Amino acid sequence: MKLARKEIIQACEKQMLKMLVKNLDKSAVKALIREKYDLSPGEDLLFHGGDIAVENNEVVYKLDFSLRVGMTVMVDREGEYVDIRASQKNLSEPPEDGQDSVSGDDSRQLASDIARMLSEINQ
Repeated sequence: MKLARKEIIQACEKQMLKMLVKNLDKSAVKALIREKYDLSPGEDLLFHGGDIAVENNEVVYKLDFSLRVGMTVMVDREGEYVDIRASQKNLSEPPEDGQDSVSGDDSRQLASDIARMLSEINQ
């Protein structure tokens, strides 16, 4: 015997999750990210959805976010990999004078080159 329509329940769950995110202390979430992952998230903490789940026999609300994190990749003068780590720079700010930002096709090529280099390093 069905007591409620599935669509109504799902719509209410989605609305509840959106209200939870709206009232979430995002600065506390960013502090947890800094503490747990040693990353400095910028202002771009975007909610992508969520779900109701069970974790350790307890009902939890799983909230899916994406964030923009700066990475510092270091290479020596020979082009060899030295290190990669989370950058402490705020990505929401424009580059400092004298620093060129990479855009368009150049950024795709640079990303491809870095990915290839990291892949070789991890082999």
